[in-house]
Amino acid sequence: MNLYAYLIAFLLIIPLQATLLAPLSRIGLVPDLGLAIISIIGLLAGPIEGAIAGIALGLYQDISSASLLGLSGLTRGIIGLFAGFLGQRVLDVRGPSTPVLFALFSVLDSLLTTLYLEMTYGSFPILRQLFSRMLPRAFVTALAGYWLLQFVMRRNVLGLIRRRELQKEF
Repeated sequence: MNLYAYLIAFLLIIPLQATLLAPLSRIGLVPDLGLAIISIIGLLAGPIEGAIAGIALGLYQDISSASLLGLSGLTRGIIGLFAGFLGQRVLDVRGPSTPVLFALFSVLDSLLTTLYLEMTYGSFPILRQLFSRMLPRAFVTALAGYWLLQFVMRRNVLGLIRRRELQKEF
């Protein structure tokens, strides 16, 4: 993807999520737009670009939220790499299986973070977190990711992506 498109997306993602999705945070159903964008980049651009975008956006989110520096970069990089490998094998990214992939990426990201907290801080209720926070967040992230993917496909953003064989398909 074009470097300028990355910079614009990365610089706007945190303010958009903080302002536009603030009413949803009151009920606890905020989609993770950063994870959705990383998943889309991985699915459309490949594993290397997905991993680099995941690390960059994860570090940016860690710095702007004053959380553990590098944890989101590591987990988002793994998600971008995994999405890139799946994107090379998925024939139709517009298909009905794509929201399931977004939900799996969200659960994987949450589980990696939770397992890290379990290992470092001790007793952490993984099952309670899975059903109370991870699965509802995965559902709304899957919806937001699928909507963003449809938006990207309709607006011909594919011209910014480097994989030439993908451009020939559409």
